[in-house]
Formats: sequence, C-alpha cells, structure tokens
Amino acid sequence: MPPARRRARPRKHEDKLTAILRVAAQLFAENGYEATSLDSIADRLGMHKATLYHYIESKESILYQCLVRSFEDLESVIERMGDRSVPVLGRLRDFATQLAHAQNNDFGRCLAMVGSKPVDQVPGGVIRKFQKRLDTTVRSLVLEGIADGSIRPCNPGLASAMLFGALNWVPRWYRADGKLSIDEIADAFMDIFAEGVSTHRAERRSRRERPSG
Repeated sequence: MPPARRRARPRKHEDKLTAILRVAAQLFAENGYEATSLDSIADRLGMHKATLYHYIESKESILYQCLVRSFEDLESVIERMGDRSVPVLGRLRDFATQLAHAQNNDFGRCLAMVGSKPVDQVPGGVIRKFQKRLDTTVRSLVLEGIADGSIRPCNPGLASAMLFGALNWVPRWYRADGKLSIDEIADAFMDIFAEGVSTHRAERRSRRERPSG
C-alpha cells in the first residue's frame, strides 16, 4: 500500500471517531447519560450499532474520550501555571479562561451536564483523577498567592471549590449566540473572584455590624 494511503486510513478512522463522540456528547447533554443508549447514538449517526463498536467499546469509554478532547491542551496549560514570571492572578485568569472554553465545547458540556454518577462509573477513576489535577492546580496557585501577598489568607480548598462551582454551572445556561462570550464570562468571574463584590469600606462596616458571640 502506498505511504499516503497508509496515513489516510488512521486519519479517516480518527475523524469518524471524533464525529461519533461529538454526536454522543450532544445526546448525553440533551437527554442525559442514562437515557442515551448506544442504539440512539447509532440512530442519530445513521449507522448500524455493529459498526459503532468498531470505534467505541462502551458509554463509559465515550465519556473518557470526551474528556480527553474537551481539554486537549491540558498539559501545556498546567505547564504555564508554573511560570512564576507571570503574576499568580494572571495565571489564575488564564486557567479560568482555558477551563471555561474546555467546558463549553460539545465534549466538555456533556461532562458538566451528566452529573457525578456516570463519571464515577468510568473504570480506573480516570475522570476523577483528571478533576483532581485541575483542583490541585488551583489550590497551588492560591497558596502561592498567599505566600507572595497577592492573595489574602484564605482556605485554598474553598477558593478552588468556589471557582469551579461558578464555572461548572456555565454550560447549563451559556449560549453561543448570547450577549457574552466565553472570554467575557471568564473575565467577569475572575474579577469577582479576585476582587469580591463589596467595597473595602462596606466590607469593614459589615464586619463591625456583625453580631458577636
């Protein structure tokens, strides 16, 4: 077989796999993980279920492969988070923006929409390990900011939970034709995350007026 044809076949397979995963991800987001069968995925694609099995093994494998495609540049993003020539809050903003984009493509949206139960069913806990890496990255940045004085002392776990909690909800309401872009949403969230919602004077007054005991 000529070299060009040998290269074309794997590429064609990969393109078909990506198309299958995209349709599956859309169905998971639309109908829920439990309600979406491999038969319904095959029907949407207009192919036989037997053909589908040439590309995927199970619904759980679909979720994992959707994860991989949702955040394809994860390694480079995490590497950038270690660049101390960039201020901590600048790196946090970069991370939040990249995560927001990853969560709001077809692949990332399905993971945000299916809930925790299907994620826990993926063998080896690979999705949970992936999520743990993201959480650890944010916690480390918060700790670095506390150490250099750019972030006030706080609980890094709660700070991470707040940031992810806000971003994880975006796929449920974001629309590509809406008023705000993903970049604008991530910037607004980071402004609130970094600066809070009250003026310093209002914050001091609130603390004074807080009941004691």
